[in-house]
Amino acid sequence: AMMLRPFLLSLLLLSLSVGEAFEVCAMGGRRHVLAASAAALFAAHLPAPAPAYDTIPEAAPDFAEAERKRKAREAAVKKETAQLLPYVEAIEKTTTADDFEKAADEFALFIIGKGSIAEGVRVKDLATRIRVAYEALPQKAYKCPKGQEKRDGALCYTPGVNAELAFAGLMKQMRKYSMIQLGDFRKVEFAQF
Repeated sequence: AMMLRPFLLSLLLLSLSVGEAFEVCAMGGRRHVLAASAAALFAAHLPAPAPAYDTIPEAAPDFAEAERKRKAREAAVKKETAQLLPYVEAIEKTTTADDFEKAADEFALFIIGKGSIAEGVRVKDLATRIRVAYEALPQKAYKCPKGQEKRDGALCYTPGVNAELAFAGLMKQMRKYSMIQLGDFRKVEFAQF
């Protein structure tokens, strides 16, 4: 404790001007000196104020650039839709299960080869058109398998196993390659249909 007093007094004298130091010593003795030196020590160790902006930076919106990007996206969507429509029209023209299978497989391979379907392409509308073409195929009646029976004992209908598999495979590929990724740091996917 004896070594601390001279240190604190010297610290006080360094932190205060000469006139203020004599005033503090004359005012009330060592308690005032100790309190003043503690305050000076505390003030010396306070962190420096962090530098900050004088004003908040402003980001001016560039509407012309945003409009240019929007038009470029629309053009890309039109171009990709134009690439997909011939395959959908070929599927719609089919009248037999074998023709449907070939057209659906060609479309699925095109989608796989392309790697993705651009965001903005109306995939749900394309899938609906394909489903309508699938349901319009000639149907064959068969006895429903165990577990898939209907309430009234009616028969089940199918255009054929190969057409069913081709349709299911095409829908799977369309769903897979039309996923929209959302979020900035997490992988959140949104199925278009």
